[in-house]
Amino acid sequence: MNQTILQILFLDNPEIPAEIASFCNSLPKYVQAEQEYNQAAQELAGLIGYEQFSRFEEALNWHLAAEARACYLFGLGLRQKLLRELAG
Repeated sequence: MNQTILQILFLDNPEIPAEIASFCNSLPKYVQAEQEYNQAAQELAGLIGYEQFSRFEEALNWHLAAEARACYLFGLGLRQKLLRELAG
């Protein structure tokens, strides 16, 4: 499939963030986890100060994003291997 079409459908689509938020908010466990995180974050920021908490949260988010990307790449590698095996 044409890469430009994929980019338009998945990357340049301004409706995707709102759709993702709507989907997440329809999942009770997600909503509960978000509420619990927000409460814990407020408590921690109150204890250590906003600046220190902000540095921690930035490092945590970077780490979680790197881990999610690694998991995605691992799964992508497994799918590629499986497809090669099936085709070969």
